[in-house]
Amino acid sequence: MAGNDSFSPQQGSFSHFLDQYRFKIVGDDVVPCTAFDRPPLELKSVAGDAQGEKPAPIMIASLHNMASLNKHKSKAKNKNKNRGSALQSGCVSGAQSSLIPVFELRRMHASPSSHAFTAARKFTWEQLDIPLPPGPDVTRLETSVLLSLQARDRERSRRKEDIEREASLDVSDFTKPLGIDGIVGFEQTEGLILSILTACEYVGLIYKAKVNRTPPNQIEPRLRLMLPNPAHQTYPSNHSFKCHSIAFAFNAILPEHYATEELSRIARKIAENREWAGLHYPSDTNGGRALAQRFQPYLRDAFMASYLAAQREWL
Repeated sequence: MAGNDSFSPQQGSFSHFLDQYRFKIVGDDVVPCTAFDRPPLELKSVAGDAQGEKPAPIMIASLHNMASLNKHKSKAKNKNKNRGSALQSGCVSGAQSSLIPVFELRRMHASPSSHAFTAARKFTWEQLDIPLPPGPDVTRLETSVLLSLQARDRERSRRKEDIEREASLDVSDFTKPLGIDGIVGFEQTEGLILSILTACEYVGLIYKAKVNRTPPNQIEPRLRLMLPNPAHQTYPSNHSFKCHSIAFAFNAILPEHYATEELSRIARKIAENREWAGLHYPSDTNGGRALAQRFQPYLRDAFMASYLAAQREWL
């Protein structure tokens, strides 16, 4: 059609209109193309033929539909933009809290070497002075303690549900006792708890690999485990380390607050439940608490911004 200047009525006035004024898609918008190099159409070609055809209302309706389409697209774009800005303003904390705290971990790895002017072969927080596990004689006595716990069937059955739920620690294990689970306004607190759990999981595995302690049921085969043995060593207890790290963090954020006392109680209960399950010696629990206490300054320096943000939600 581009090379033909004549207009055939059989083709239809509306199709001729679209050929004369072509449109293209640019991004999310519909824009007209450059007009063809042809003489202007006669009025009768647009208005209709001699038999009274009136295509003008069809053209107007199509243009209205096109304008309405662009209008809806603009509304959708603005809605998505507003939704994104709302996430950035405050609701993003929930999404960010589910991510690995990479920047905080990088700050931990940026800690200086213990020897001046030398590169750190091992980071300072990898060489914290924590008590080593006891020797074979005391370890055998600890397995006797675990056997005595195993004999208390009623108490063990009462703790079973909590032990199975606490196998993989979740933020709700700490927010529900605090009374803030699902309540708006404590997103930074939930994010801090999840970040501490992630960071301490990483650090705790380093110390487990160093000590390389054998699980209790390999020393005492009569132990009946309530959960399968984890695929790593036992000392220190990572559950004890992570839970006590959260308690110590809130002790720094909110000293003498009821939340701190409640988190300390939760940490002790979760750590002791791992003993009731037959997975950890009592000395594993104590080692996890000692590591949490010594690791706390490095955790505070790495997560200082999160500490302050969580503190503002409670004051």
